[in-house]
Amino acid sequence: SPTSPLDGDGATAPMETGPQPGTPPCLPPSQPPAVKDDFQFILCEGCQQESPNLKLLTCLHTLCLNCLSENKPIGQCPMCRTAIPQASGIPDMDNLLFTNLQARLSIYKKISNSSGLSCSRCRVAAVAVWCSECEEFLCTKCFEDHQWFFKKRSHEARRVEELRAESAHRFLEDTRKSCNLFCSSPGHADHISSIYCKKCEKPLCCSCALLDSQHAPFCDIR
Repeated sequence: SPTSPLDGDGATAPMETGPQPGTPPCLPPSQPPAVKDDFQFILCEGCQQESPNLKLLTCLHTLCLNCLSENKPIGQCPMCRTAIPQASGIPDMDNLLFTNLQARLSIYKKISNSSGLSCSRCRVAAVAVWCSECEEFLCTKCFEDHQWFFKKRSHEARRVEELRAESAHRFLEDTRKSCNLFCSSPGHADHISSIYCKKCEKPLCCSCALLDSQHAPFCDIR
């Protein structure tokens, strides 16, 4: 059955989208240095920047497309000088683990640093919960609709204020079991993948798989 935010007695707690009269405003905590320092390993090892297009080399170094493009004439890993076997100078394998960690960490940063988040569906009401399965922020009304629609599925939703109080490590650990792969197409980096292209050996969202004829054959990875 769907998971709802509960009170201490196990009953469904009423959602509150705004501060109660007489209570001081709740300010989001500033991003702790650990969020930046502890996750340096998921960045491109060349430019030390986040990128939706991380490639895993045979030497196990991870570089973004920009760094690899600048390194094309050399044809070697700029970190250890190991030869890149592909003639294009661009490895075929995406580092999906690091790309996905970056996407989930960006969600945590958005929760921690933003006090005026809007519902992902109605785009108007204040956010009350985060559904880790749908990767969406939901207001109270949209959350009720969400629970009715997914009543036969197990979607875990948690209050945004609870997530703000957690560390980045805890957030990543809690969302690991519902971790979604994201589309490998640059323009759809925030779209959840449900298709795997056997020809490209990449995960794709439905739009990319169905609208681009080069992606065939493919299989459903859900």
